[in-house]
Amino acid sequence: MGLKGQQKSVSITGGIFRGRKIPLPPAVHGHRHTTPGLVKEAVFQLLENRGYARQPFWDLCGGSGQMALEALSRGFEPVHLVELDRGRFHWLRQVVRDYKVRLHNKDFLRTLPLLTAGPQRSVCYLDLPYSFWQRDGGCEKLQSLFAWLQSNDPPLLPLLLVQAPRPFDAASMEPWIAEHYKAEQRDYRGQWLLLYDPEPSNASETPEEWESDDTRQSDDTEQPPVV
Repeated sequence: MGLKGQQKSVSITGGIFRGRKIPLPPAVHGHRHTTPGLVKEAVFQLLENRGYARQPFWDLCGGSGQMALEALSRGFEPVHLVELDRGRFHWLRQVVRDYKVRLHNKDFLRTLPLLTAGPQRSVCYLDLPYSFWQRDGGCEKLQSLFAWLQSNDPPLLPLLLVQAPRPFDAASMEPWIAEHYKAEQRDYRGQWLLLYDPEPSNASETPEEWESDDTRQSDDTEQPPVV
């Protein structure tokens, strides 16, 4: 989602750090977008409804770091923040220096052996640059994630939440995804939230409650260990 020029920070909206401001990062290669407050609240409401709390949380494309810090505030642990861009990674080190967050300066695909190792199921949030998405809904990076899970058959599949500009066309991965995940794709005012739950029986919300998230209002517009 594009950011207004005057916006300098976003707020943590829940948990023990509620109200704290998180500065927004400088643009990388001229582009910057962040998770809107509406989508962020939907993410954590869905996790709460499914009984996910105090699990490992991975923010796989760190950006501003707001999703990692929101998860930490709400009780997830340990919390991991992954950022490939070297400049933004160093910027994030300063942002999270007073928080218990584990930083990883690498492509998120290289963290998959770590986040699937257990002993608890990981919760993963992925907000890829929208330039990675094709007009027809294809996304090579997301395809690669599912292909790795298929070929390595880890003991604990992660729960995946993906922010996207449009629904995902899984193409050849669709049969495997359908066998191993309950998939949901919902539109939040032009921002799509894709949910892949390996344990859908945990869900306590009804389809109507999923829909109610679409209209939820939010007044949020948009040295840690290094691995």
